[in-house]
Amino acid sequence: MGKKGFTLVELLAVIVVLSLVMAMAFVSINAVRQSSLERIVETKIGQIEQAAVLYAQDNPEILTEPCDVDGVHYDYYCKVLTVRDIIEAGSYFESGDLVTDESGTYVDLINDVTGKSMLDDTVQVYRKNNRIYSVMLEVKSNETS
Repeated sequence: MGKKGFTLVELLAVIVVLSLVMAMAFVSINAVRQSSLERIVETKIGQIEQAAVLYAQDNPEILTEPCDVDGVHYDYYCKVLTVRDIIEAGSYFESGDLVTDESGTYVDLINDVTGKSMLDDTVQVYRKNNRIYSVMLEVKSNETS
């Protein structure tokens, strides 16, 4: 007798194998996606730091107070800014990274990993040896609640 098709057991075996392959692919694709989102946030943090430097260069009067951090006095001048401060001050970010409101005004920067607003994230700008630097202090938008 000639066989004209697959048995139920053969079909179930193929379905199980395909399901396992798909599950493994989904896990690896999800890991790659998460890694990409984390790199995007790292890039945004770099852009925030650069925007803070540009802001401080345009507004040197903000760097006139000596820096005291946790009671320790440093020999340079600093200011802690939020992302909101920098956005409200002008065009220090590339427009593609910012979210706009109905009127087209730039209002927010979104953390791609958590989907939260980065407006309350803080960056410190400081002048040392007549150069302006910045460092991200706190990325509140990375916190999961």
